[in-house]
Amino acid sequence: MKQDPYPTAANPIHSAVVKLFYSRAARQLFTNAWYSLLSNLDRDAAIRFLNYGYAPLNGEQVALQAADESDRYAIQLYHHVASGSAIAGKDVLEVGSGRGGGASYIARYLHPKSYTGLDICKPAIRFSKARYAGQDNLAFRVGNALSLPFADESFDVVVNVESAQHYGDMGRFLEEVHRVLRPGGAFLMACFEDRSKDVYPRESLVRSRLRLVREDDITANVARALELDGARRTALADEIVPRVLLGVSHEFAGIPGTQLHASFADGTCPYYCFTCRKD
Repeated sequence: MKQDPYPTAANPIHSAVVKLFYSRAARQLFTNAWYSLLSNLDRDAAIRFLNYGYAPLNGEQVALQAADESDRYAIQLYHHVASGSAIAGKDVLEVGSGRGGGASYIARYLHPKSYTGLDICKPAIRFSKARYAGQDNLAFRVGNALSLPFADESFDVVVNVESAQHYGDMGRFLEEVHRVLRPGGAFLMACFEDRSKDVYPRESLVRSRLRLVREDDITANVARALELDGARRTALADEIVPRVLLGVSHEFAGIPGTQLHASFADGTCPYYCFTCRKD
């Protein structure tokens, strides 16, 4: 008998919402609405990162200040992505900056000349501007990844962490990245395949005008981070999200036991980190 591809639950509203999460037609709109809702629900600013995290399999740890320790795995994903290029003294753009935690980390620890975080979600940008107002080299603005509001050759580095799979046209996004990068500039991206949206990042990069320098399969690292961080993620969701939406909240967060975490753990949803250059 064919197995139901969707998670099941006794609560019919939960089941309907999770099936909506996996429907190709509705998922992009639902994702954008979810991020806006999350920004409004998180009144105590407990959620600063929206990525799935990275755990080095050799046990090595990134050195962090005590205030950043609770977000260790999400920060380690940013650290791994940023290791693809020198950041210090550079003008850096992050497309899809979300709640701004990764932008704040790179701006504080890696010392770019300037760091601009851009996101289409207005509540997330409002949150980031208020939360990180004291960082002089950090700024945020609302904008569309498919039509970046910057002049040609404005940045030395463009960063994109777990965001491009939501854009709907990765080829157009990569063309915009190429346009705003200076010659010799770096594009640093973390992205997983999403077959429900025909998202295949490696193939899109090969077709782009950017030169692929390094490709790193980090699927196992992401799955391990979700396992190590599962209890914290579950507690945050249970505290912030209305009970009727907990099922889909857990799915978005990749908490162990969800279909999303299982797809990372068994390798059916490969997750990559890329370093590219503009020649």
